[in-house]
Amino acid sequence: MSWRVVFGVAAFWLLVGVVLGSQTALGMTMQGNPVALTAAVRTALINWLPWIPVSLLAIALVERLPVTRQSWARNTWVHLIAIPLCAWVANLFTVLGFWWAGRNWGGWGTLVRQAAFWGTIRVHVALTVYVVTATLAQAWSYYRSSRERELRVARLEAQLSDARFQALNAQIRPHFLFNTLHTIGQLWRSGRDEEADALLDHLGALFQRVRASTDRMSIPLGDELAMVQAYLAIEQARFPDRLTLDVHASPEARSCAVPPLLLQPLVENAIRHGVSADARAGRVTVTGAVDAGRLRLEVIDDGPGMSNPTPAPGSGTGLWNTRERLQHAYGPKATFRVESADGRGTCVRIEIPAEPDRDAE
Repeated sequence: MSWRVVFGVAAFWLLVGVVLGSQTALGMTMQGNPVALTAAVRTALINWLPWIPVSLLAIALVERLPVTRQSWARNTWVHLIAIPLCAWVANLFTVLGFWWAGRNWGGWGTLVRQAAFWGTIRVHVALTVYVVTATLAQAWSYYRSSRERELRVARLEAQLSDARFQALNAQIRPHFLFNTLHTIGQLWRSGRDEEADALLDHLGALFQRVRASTDRMSIPLGDELAMVQAYLAIEQARFPDRLTLDVHASPEARSCAVPPLLLQPLVENAIRHGVSADARAGRVTVTGAVDAGRLRLEVIDDGPGMSNPTPAPGSGTGLWNTRERLQHAYGPKATFRVESADGRGTCVRIEIPAEPDRDAE
């Protein structure tokens, strides 16, 4: 039991004594039998302060022996036995208080007999005080336990959500690595060994940056665009004459937080299934803008569209992963749409809350 509970119980019964004593003095005075305020308050305090140990005993027993569905048959008897004991203890202190006020000591035998007599007469008061106190203590115990369970569940849910989000982030890393190594392998097979070696060195530095970013929950959009442009430098080795990336993002948009590697798999899809599928295609456009508290992102390619077969059909991992991470990070606040027209390319649109990156602050 904390000292806060002890002080609270003592303050409550002290307030009860002062209020009832003052009310008695006022009532007697209005009836023409004036009583000194100090005398009335002292009498009230002698009558009510002894219920402090009774209340504390009830609280202690409830904490030690709560009446639950599993233990009510056993613990209820303990509380029923405690009620007459509490009545005797409270009236023992009451008798002592009146003896102290009257400077009179009647002896131990008289004290025990009077305490038993008044305890029997006022057992209904003890019953009321004990039941009310025990009920409030039990209710508070249930509330506190419920809150603790809710907090534990909330922490577990947050941990599971973070773990899920990190797992999705980690999934992007091997996916990204596999496709980039595929590009380097194509260079080696075509006899462009020096270019492949240079790209492999560039990939090592880029992958370190990717790994660091996916260890975080969010990064500024500007950092994400820098990684997209670094990735494009590798892909341009495959399409040196026709691959172009246009980035249009306002400074406000660049400072907004986004999940790491949000755009990279979308740009990768645009290159693999758009640019590489049509010799006439070669432009990937990424836009970012903030409007009415929303960050709007678009990844657009000028390829043949999703309805046309491509030489390297994808598994859908990039789009699925992006959609899942947006769901985990923003829930219904995020929107994800894919629009594709035959012969006119594909556009992926994302809308999320425009929030500053907390990790960067």
